[in-house]
Amino acid sequence: VVGMAIPDRVNLFRAQASRAIGGNGRRMSHNPPNSELLQIYDRLGMVVMDENRLFGDNPDYVQNMATLVKRDRNHPSVVIWSFCNEVECYSDDEKGGPAFQATTEKLDGTRPTLANMFTFNDLLSNTIDVQGFSHQSRDQLVKCHAALPNKPIYMSECCSCNTMRDEDVGCETKKDNPHNICTQSSFNARCLESNHAVNASDAVDYAVGTMVWTLFDYYGEPPAGGPEVSSTYGQFDLSGFPKASAFWFRTQWLLNIPDERTDKTFLTNGKYEVSIVESWESPDSWNETFGNTTRSIHSYSNAPFIELFVNGKSQGSKPVVPMVKGAGSYAEWAKVPWEEGKLTAVAHNIEGKQLAQSERYTNGKAIKLAMSIDSPSELSGTGKALLLDGQDAALIRASVVDSAGRVVHLATNNITFEVVSGPGIVQGTANGDPHCHEPNNAPWHSAYHGLVRAVIRVTSTAARSAYECELLSKIDQDGPLGKDGSHRYRQFNQDQSDIVVEASASGFDSVRLSIPTSTDSATASVLAVAEASAGKPVDFFGKSITRMEINSKEY
Repeated sequence: VVGMAIPDRVNLFRAQASRAIGGNGRRMSHNPPNSELLQIYDRLGMVVMDENRLFGDNPDYVQNMATLVKRDRNHPSVVIWSFCNEVECYSDDEKGGPAFQATTEKLDGTRPTLANMFTFNDLLSNTIDVQGFSHQSRDQLVKCHAALPNKPIYMSECCSCNTMRDEDVGCETKKDNPHNICTQSSFNARCLESNHAVNASDAVDYAVGTMVWTLFDYYGEPPAGGPEVSSTYGQFDLSGFPKASAFWFRTQWLLNIPDERTDKTFLTNGKYEVSIVESWESPDSWNETFGNTTRSIHSYSNAPFIELFVNGKSQGSKPVVPMVKGAGSYAEWAKVPWEEGKLTAVAHNIEGKQLAQSERYTNGKAIKLAMSIDSPSELSGTGKALLLDGQDAALIRASVVDSAGRVVHLATNNITFEVVSGPGIVQGTANGDPHCHEPNNAPWHSAYHGLVRAVIRVTSTAARSAYECELLSKIDQDGPLGKDGSHRYRQFNQDQSDIVVEASASGFDSVRLSIPTSTDSATASVLAVAEASAGKPVDFFGKSITRMEINSKEY
């Protein structure tokens, strides 16, 4: 939606999404990041693997590495330098390792070096400080540790257990990085917990970390080069909506981690949570299961047991174990008798004491729209208001809901967004569906499992100095920050009002939402928000979404 020029608040949203599931670091693949991104991670207290792009026995490439180190060595978030990625680390390119190592040590002797590799104990492996691995199994790590017992191992890329958000039916990803043309189901824990994925490195003490490919879906690298427009590797979809796998990581990387661990993103104070992967719609909703009388249901929790109920009737209790202790990080009921109503997962301890509960309901008819703000939002750790700097952007969620206010799982209604007042424009829209070919620069999008994302960009520069406004007007001559012959931007772009957005869809009343704005960079800027939220909880899964819904007839 935003292209390559990603607004800083969207980058903050992504960083907080990682913290929400226990992720405490980011690999900047496969090129150096913009400095503003590192400033965000500096303030959040997250660590960064800073990665070079071009690698080989070439003086220009060595100079590029030197420039990267000199530029970024004063960022506390940077804890390791990465020379190269996968195939770029081999053949004659490998001979560049000693020069890269010498240059990096000369300019910064405080941080180790790494390469994201398939092999070990070769020239490059014996040059770098930390052995990086890409998509390798536990067996490969065991062999490496036996051959190089004093070299730290980092799973610098792993675990591409593809899924598509909220897809109940389809092919289950059971192995790392499959290339199948199919609808990929939401459940993928069998893959994630295997010795070919997260457990390969997480469950051995000689591996210092695991970088999952990836946190978010992205354009390019579709599963099989078929009808999809994007990858499906992420734990969040293209629009930033969490998939079921995001909650699996939350149980393993956050809730299962003791508060005493200093690498934990925030304290959870012994909290237990439980989540149901699938919806509770009729099997007749899908061609593949039409006529069936049962559903396959999965659940994730950090509690030791989960009991499933259908309209109050128990379907049995299943044990759950932390992924690092072996298989069984999920509960599975293969044939749950389907009947309309409520599906409940109750997490409990060995004595049967209830620790947490989650429900899924069979949807009623879609009757209205609802809107909420995912960013800026105190829940997501992205602030209270947009900064009127001409570039800030909000992430708006539109939901198709039933009479109980629950998102309609199968809704595909087309939703249109409009800024009805205030200094903003609809930058674009999306829905997270990897099969969707609708334009992202349009003010409308069809819903994917009941949700649509809109990105609203500020057009006011009221928070900037006159000098900065003049510069921006020259850069953005044909855009919203430009000026006409009468210098109209000086008046229009000084608007300090909040931004009111309307969402509409055929058959529903339109709804409006107000996005708070600010001119106070000391509190509303992205870096100020990041610094203030360091170590504090963020919530990308809670039910208490910031909801400011206004019927357009009453506005």
